[in-house]
Amino acid sequence: MLDTLGDRSELACLTSPVPDVAPNVLLLVMDAARRDALTPYGAPASATPAIAELARRGHAIPLAYATGSWTLPSHASMFTGLLPGRLGLGQPPAGHPASARPRLERFEQRLLPRVLGRAGYRCEGFSANLWASQEPGFDIGFDAFTYSASERVARNDTLLGGGARARLAWALEGARARTDDGAAALGRSLRSSIARWSGQPTFWFVNLVECHSPYLPPRPWNDLGPRDRIGAALDSQRHLNFASICLHGAGHGHVPEESMQRMRHLYGRAISYMDAWLADVLGALRERGILDDTLVIVTSDHGESFGEHGLLAHGFSLGEHLIHVPVVMAGPGARDSESAVSLAKLPAWIAQAAGIDSHPYLETDLPAEAVIAQYEPMCGPEDPRAQSFARMWNLDAEAVRKLTTGLSCATDGRHKLVVDDTGRESLYDLLADPDERSPAPAPADGPAASLRAVLDQAAIEEARLEPAPEPTAAPASAASADELAALERQLKLLGYM
Repeated sequence: MLDTLGDRSELACLTSPVPDVAPNVLLLVMDAARRDALTPYGAPASATPAIAELARRGHAIPLAYATGSWTLPSHASMFTGLLPGRLGLGQPPAGHPASARPRLERFEQRLLPRVLGRAGYRCEGFSANLWASQEPGFDIGFDAFTYSASERVARNDTLLGGGARARLAWALEGARARTDDGAAALGRSLRSSIARWSGQPTFWFVNLVECHSPYLPPRPWNDLGPRDRIGAALDSQRHLNFASICLHGAGHGHVPEESMQRMRHLYGRAISYMDAWLADVLGALRERGILDDTLVIVTSDHGESFGEHGLLAHGFSLGEHLIHVPVVMAGPGARDSESAVSLAKLPAWIAQAAGIDSHPYLETDLPAEAVIAQYEPMCGPEDPRAQSFARMWNLDAEAVRKLTTGLSCATDGRHKLVVDDTGRESLYDLLADPDERSPAPAPADGPAASLRAVLDQAAIEEARLEPAPEPTAAPASAASADELAALERQLKLLGYM
């Protein structure tokens, strides 16, 4: 099993040689990308040929796990090497992105761009996801950070409205199929950065949301006919809003099979669009003459639900389809592992590939025996928001419990123990039951005992922490009321509000 990096884990991982000169690093997070949507993990060869070629040059890690099932906690782990519970970032403290910033500032010296910057790297960030942008603090330590939202955000006053006008706006959005979710603009910015590379080792971080809801890639990747393109856009309006996603989490959602098929199809086409985007970026690195000197890592912060366990989008679960993620890497310092590995290991791997001998990730709360993922609900069952939602949709106590239950899990890749915040345990044999349809009571001994011990130790580590600072009043440089309203609309368009 994996142990603390810098110790026995060196024996567990195959590592490509690191050159004498520090390599560049490109970390691409394909937000909400399921591992089974990528060619190295079972998708057709035509799905992601660029990622497949990257795997042939390097490694596709079979047992990689996110630490959470949505963007904020997973990215926080990828940037600090710590679990979401340790960071206090299972949810943003005050419910909005900016309230996460004080928590990240508290761990600033562990943030990956800060560590690489101290070692002489230039760090540049590019994100299309508000939850992985400067708002929650993910720009800290970067020399430059570019956030680019979808062009449809400019039209979302109409898209987020009600009645016939909103339906018409969504229908036109689908019929035209001209707009992506920020990838094209970020690609131009990143390729420009590569073209003017100065010789200084550089860390490029990218988050793309093309396969995040609403799953509406531009043509020609959107290859449906006009009728189905319009149908897909209306599906997004009807089913990929916050209320609908929550109702699925409560066990009260339903998507017609025709709509679900369109969602799955365009989700896959959006994955292919990002693969073509990656091919262009790899081409830019090659043209600049630095592809062989660049460690390229492609991963996802979490997967996506298309009806598994009655769920839609992400969150509300730690199912394998949400936390068992792809990690493909090639280049100097690329690693492989046959054991289960957490995305929280990425900072240590990158620091070591960069030749940094002393880094904060040598001190870690990550267990040796298994990987951990955590889900913190948006609120508790007695919270006025939960009660208001329950009244609005006539939800019973069990439905409210599903929406407001916290979860932790530990897995070694074969067995998986899931524990909710009431202490209820479920054990899964992932080889015999990969879809987690048959939970078994967790016995006191055997695999359940070792996984339980891992979760208990993580809880002890969290309990030792000083309380995180509470959100304070917004600083003078905070966003204006108009800017805050625009951010709120973006969150609604992504199904977060």
